[in-house]
Amino acid sequence: MKPEKTQVVARVATILSTVARHGPQGARLLDLAHETGIARPTVHRILQELVDTGFVEQRLGKRYGLGPALYMLGLNAPSPVHDLAGIEKTARRLAEETDDTVYVAIRRPDGVHYLLRTEGSYPIRAHFVEAGETVPLGVTYAGIALLSWHAPEAVDAQLLVHEPLRRLMGADALDGDLVAAAVRRQIAEIHERGYCFDRDTVMPGVSGMAAPIPSKSSDPYMAVTITAINDRLTPQRVRELAPLLLTAAQDIAEFIR
Repeated sequence: MKPEKTQVVARVATILSTVARHGPQGARLLDLAHETGIARPTVHRILQELVDTGFVEQRLGKRYGLGPALYMLGLNAPSPVHDLAGIEKTARRLAEETDDTVYVAIRRPDGVHYLLRTEGSYPIRAHFVEAGETVPLGVTYAGIALLSWHAPEAVDAQLLVHEPLRRLMGADALDGDLVAAAVRRQIAEIHERGYCFDRDTVMPGVSGMAAPIPSKSSDPYMAVTITAINDRLTPQRVRELAPLLLTAAQDIAEFIR
């Protein structure tokens, strides 16, 4: 019986993780079966049991989303960060190596939260978000990096949600369709080489490169970013900084669960 029980737990965890990746709009049964590789009748049975417990809820359009019972579990879960001082030290080292601004951000239900910001020595700095601020996914380079583990329709939904805020942040001169295309291109870059880079996507005149921080227990939920004015992050310099950024992401992974 033990292997069977283990398999059930693994399936439940896989289904919950996949539902989460679809975001607030929820996921269809067909999508969940396809993405998890679990037989559709089995997915349906497990979903019904999760609905009964409140861990999943069925929404309009026959879509499934995470349920409110998970909220109480989350309140009692330990922080995924077990050494914030170690993260700060790593971010500070990266800022000193690059002379530019470095951010570390963590995923939250309402978007991406910026844990800290460290400054390099270059006198002209690109500040578009403050430490302690939470913004929707897709608004910043860190958020784009974390969108990489969301389903395509969830990415589209996030882009629609964050469009008004992006304009409030000073990006009203940027065409929404062009921004959406740039975000999708950066998501492809994350999966191809482990980091993304773009200029003007977040704000005119600002460039950034971001890498998701690996997690030992789940999809990435944190990211590290280097930001600067456009003249600082030329294509050649981006290639030079990429190994430093990826090393910092791996180092920070040692301080989280």
